[in-house]
Amino acid sequence: MPGEFYIEGKKEKVDLTEIKNLMVEIQTSLTMIGVGNLTPVSGTALENWEVNEQDVVTIGEHNSICKVHSLLLSINNLVGTVITVRMYMDINGGEQKVYEQPFDAATDPLGLWIINGTLGIHEALRVTLQSNHEDDNGQIVDYDYLVEGRP
Repeated sequence: MPGEFYIEGKKEKVDLTEIKNLMVEIQTSLTMIGVGNLTPVSGTALENWEVNEQDVVTIGEHNSICKVHSLLLSINNLVGTVITVRMYMDINGGEQKVYEQPFDAATDPLGLWIINGTLGIHEALRVTLQSNHEDDNGQIVDYDYLVEGRP
């Protein structure tokens, strides 16, 4: 790129090689802290949702740090009026329920934002679903989540 470049507050001209080297250092640093190391995951779960609570997906693993940026579930194949989504995580050696929310397939959106902001975890996060309608047995529940982990 032709021309001269100056950094604010500096009187001398900036060498483009210096800028390129700084950009490489910044990019390397961001990669080391996990920025840009995003992994989208999509899948389906097929269970008898009305019988009792069933696993949809497990995000992360024991003693592994990651950031969950989003989790979406699709209940477009379900008809229950009480679709309960729960999440569990190990707390000091024992699995505990950390989230529970009921939804209605007739009135709520068919795509549910269960996690809609960054959530840091270091244990497996187990996501379950249960319906109050027998017609939901054998139906597919789709999921999609985005995680950021250490390289």
